[in-house]
Amino acid sequence: MVFMKNIIILYILLLSPSCYSQSVADKAISYLDMGNVTAAKMLLNEQVNKNNKDLIVFELLGDIASFEKEWDKAICYYEKLILSKPEKASFNLKYGGALGMKALSVSRFQAVVYVSDIKKYLTIAAEQDRSQIESRRALVELYIKLPGVLGGSEEKAETYAEELTNLSPVNAYLAKGFITKENQSIEEALVYYKNAFNKYRNTSTKLKSNSLNYELGKVAVELKLEPQYGIQLLDNYAANYSYKDICSMEWVYFRKAQILANMRNKKAALAYIDKALTLKGDFKAALAEKRRIMDL
Repeated sequence: MVFMKNIIILYILLLSPSCYSQSVADKAISYLDMGNVTAAKMLLNEQVNKNNKDLIVFELLGDIASFEKEWDKAICYYEKLILSKPEKASFNLKYGGALGMKALSVSRFQAVVYVSDIKKYLTIAAEQDRSQIESRRALVELYIKLPGVLGGSEEKAETYAEELTNLSPVNAYLAKGFITKENQSIEEALVYYKNAFNKYRNTSTKLKSNSLNYELGKVAVELKLEPQYGIQLLDNYAANYSYKDICSMEWVYFRKAQILANMRNKKAALAYIDKALTLKGDFKAALAEKRRIMDL
């Protein structure tokens, strides 16, 4: 069964901000803001060894595990959060998101085991916080990607997409574009995606996010829309890249290489694909893309 292949939790779920308490975690956060993940992790693990059960410690360790793609660890830390505060929307979002990422890392057969819990915790997050964007975006993709026998529902996906309209027009356009694209209505999907680009371009800086910078850059590649703006958005993502971001830098270089290849700029495309491969030598998609670029 094919589902959850490109689910949005790849880059927007796990690191939504929570209200951090004033504690030793403040120092860990300062380390993270400076890009010193190792120092932050050491400090937080010291607190765990001292039997510090402050939830912020577990939350930050979960965030770091998510950044490092260690999904089993992230699930373990986030589970402690929902056991302590099962009603907290952001905790349910992070736990459901980590489960989703774990499901993406295993076989399709193994992933089935996680589906009901992913749906459960993302739904709780959406219900507990009626203004939460991330859970609604994830639920749109989940309900569209899942086969009906596992609870897929286009009607529910459309409901969540509609709820986004007043919360975030850009996310609403992206969600509706995704639904129509999956239904093979490419021309209709292009209208939604073009609206998303136009709306985001005119959105104030404070309302923009790195997750959207990357997502729109990815859309620019896949649908061959707004190539120059797509490059700009990927550059913005790189400039603001931190532990809060799920998509690692090799993917940014990979996407830039794809856009440049689409623009027939072979030299620049090769430079960026080589940057991606420098960061991850066994990056299969990048290796395949390099062969494509070489044939231009």
